[in-house]
Amino acid sequence: MNLLERLSRPKTETLSRNSLIITVDGSTTAGKRVIGEQLADRYGLTVLNTGTSIRAMALLAIENNLVGTNETNVTMVPPDFSKRIVELFDSMPQKMTIEKPREGDHTARIMVGDRDMRGELLTYPKQKAIENLSAIIAATPSIRWKLYEHWRKAAENLGGVIVIGRKTGVDLFPKAPIKLYLFSSPQASAAYRVNHDPTATLHESSEERYIRERDVTDQRHGLLDRPTDAFVMDTSNYISREGGKGINDAVTAIAGYIDSRYTIK
Repeated sequence: MNLLERLSRPKTETLSRNSLIITVDGSTTAGKRVIGEQLADRYGLTVLNTGTSIRAMALLAIENNLVGTNETNVTMVPPDFSKRIVELFDSMPQKMTIEKPREGDHTARIMVGDRDMRGELLTYPKQKAIENLSAIIAATPSIRWKLYEHWRKAAENLGGVIVIGRKTGVDLFPKAPIKLYLFSSPQASAAYRVNHDPTATLHESSEERYIRERDVTDQRHGLLDRPTDAFVMDTSNYISREGGKGINDAVTAIAGYIDSRYTIK
C-alpha cells in the first residue's frame, strides 16, 4: 500500500481483545449461536451464551418441582413461579457459576457444582419443556436482572467475550462497542432447526408454528428490542443454505463490517 492509499484509508478504532465485548442479539433461531462461535474463533474471544444459563434454570426448576410436566412438556406453572425461581437461584446450595472454556473450546461452561449444564441440557429428554419454560424465565424481569449481574461478573472474569442472547446489547451491555442483531423468517428458522438442532422435531410446520408463537411472546415482553447502534442482518438466506456455506458467508460479511471500523488486538 503506497502513502496515498494509507492516507486515504479510513481510520479504525483499536479495541483490546482482553476486554472487548461483542453482543449478538436477535430473534429465535437466526443463527446467533453458530455465528457467534465462529466470530469467537476468528477474533480469539470466549463465547458467553446467556441462553444456556436460562435453560439451566429451567432444568433446575423442573428438577425442584417448581412446575408440573408430563413426558415432554410443561403442564402447570404456578402463579408465584417468578418468586419461586428467584428463591431457587438465591438458595441453591451449589451456586451456578460460569467457568472458562475447556482447552480447544471457545464456549464458557455453565456449571452447578460439578455438573456441566450445557452437556446435560443436550441430552435431557424433555426438550419442549425446557424450551417453553425458558421462554417464561426469559420474560420474567426479576430473574433476568438476577442473571444480568451474574453475566456481567462472568464477562469480567472471562476477558474478551462474545455475548449471545436476547437484549444483550440493550440492557445487559448497552455500552458494548460492537453490537449485532440477527433475525430471520420463521420459515428459514424452522428449516434450520430441523436440519441442525438435535432438540427440534422432524416437522418444519410444527417448528415454524413454535417459532412464530415464541417471537410473538418475545415481542410482547420486549425481548426482541434492537439496540439503536447495532449492525442488523437478515440471516434468512444464509441459514437456509445447505452445507454450512451460508453461515460462513454471514460470518465473512459481519467480519467485514467489524474490520472496516475496528482493529482488535
